[in-house]
Amino acid sequence: MTGDDFAATEAPLQNEDIVICKRVFDHIRATGHITDDDACDELAIQIIYFYQHGITNEDSLEQLVVSMAERQRPT
Repeated sequence: MTGDDFAATEAPLQNEDIVICKRVFDHIRATGHITDDDACDELAIQIIYFYQHGITNEDSLEQLVVSMAERQRPT
């Protein structure tokens, strides 16, 4: 099976993809936007989801995920 046989959302992440996603995850954690473990799990899921759906620029990915987290915070 080749990469052409997968839809973009089904293709496995390559090492360089994982490095980008981890850098975004670590930066969001370091800035204090996400602190509890359940939120960290959700953060990782969202980063990978949006990355697989075409948001591969680190800054754009981070801004999107942070803005979503801020909207979900209780007021």
